[in-house]
Amino acid sequence: MRVRPPLAILAVLVATFAGGMASPRWTEREAIARQPQTATLYVPPDGLLFRAPDGRAVARLSYDAHGGVFEVYDDRERPAAALRPAPPRAGSVATLPGMQDLGY
Repeated sequence: MRVRPPLAILAVLVATFAGGMASPRWTEREAIARQPQTATLYVPPDGLLFRAPDGRAVARLSYDAHGGVFEVYDDRERPAAALRPAPPRAGSVATLPGMQDLGY
């Protein structure tokens, strides 16, 4: 059996057309930009504790009247380092009339 060239070309064109018609069903036709979403995480009064997969405490995020505190624990689960807000220096923060200095 011999395939005629015009028939083979027609079969390829029909298959290409059918594939092109079916492809939008499997692919996304256009990109849709999504608005960035902000996540809000409320820190409980006793702080937020970060643990390693084995259950050991690694770090803690807490807050008090002076602001937030981030503590990093050592291998014995004792605070090894802490990041606290710096106290405001006198005259370093300019406030507008009617605004309260929050100390940041």
